[in-house]
Amino acid sequence: MTSRSDPYVAYRLQLLQDGQTLRSFWEQLGQGVPDARDRLGKFLHRLHGTSGTYGFEQVSDLAHALREAVVARPPRVLEENMVEPLLAALLEAALGRESAQHVDP
Repeated sequence: MTSRSDPYVAYRLQLLQDGQTLRSFWEQLGQGVPDARDRLGKFLHRLHGTSGTYGFEQVSDLAHALREAVVARPPRVLEENMVEPLLAALLEAALGRESAQHVDP
């Protein structure tokens, strides 16, 4: 659990919200919503960058790998379970179970 003195507490809370956003984009993609793949790719690009900046390497690496699959040309078939490792990593980081590599954001 994070403490109030944790300088990353605001970002950890953002990671919880990012998990919900990821799930929503993933569902939209499965429903065939127009531009869902593009919006998901942009979201994953941002998540990859910001989580890396804050030192959450596992989240960053998983976001990057999933983004590569999402934006692949020609488009890849995306399996439902592809998103689960990233969702789990977001939760672990948000709960303070993944230690940030404490870099200056």
